[in-house]
Amino acid sequence: MTGTKRLVVAAAAGCVIGSFVTVQIVQGQAARKSTPVDGTLSHISFAVADVQKTAQAFADVFQVPMSDAQDFRDIPWGPHFPGKVMHVKRIGLEINGVSFEFLQPLDGESPWKDFIAKNGDGVHHIGFSVADVNAARAYLESKGGKQTQAFQTFANYVDMAGAGLPITFEQTPLQMPAPAK
Repeated sequence: MTGTKRLVVAAAAGCVIGSFVTVQIVQGQAARKSTPVDGTLSHISFAVADVQKTAQAFADVFQVPMSDAQDFRDIPWGPHFPGKVMHVKRIGLEINGVSFEFLQPLDGESPWKDFIAKNGDGVHHIGFSVADVNAARAYLESKGGKQTQAFQTFANYVDMAGAGLPITFEQTPLQMPAPAK
């Protein structure tokens, strides 16, 4: 067999083997088990020292309208921190179909203040909307996460540092509960 024929046969064999391996990889990915954290991206949240300045910079770069800042007070920490509350100023922006949240810690302790002291301004958490918030929280805790905030029964933070992930995840429901009457 000439060198050219050998090259053609080797290339053809490589293509056949490559497609078989690719099919196996794709099939393996499709067989992934479902978990309680399956859902959709809700938002990307930044902890910042100056919420107005940072949100305005994002609004200017992406040419989107700015919303007014809102203060949220007396947000309960998670059950590992009984009786503790935190306070934050928030601005939200919608950029390219993604919700961005900017959080400035106010007086007192908070995970945002701790984050900024350790890392400076940056991505604090990624929010996911899930079918069952409590099941998602329990699942993340079973993987080494620690609940650090419990804003409502339907939303919470789980810091994943104990699982070797440098991020906090927030779980919110796929559909927000109706306001109490």
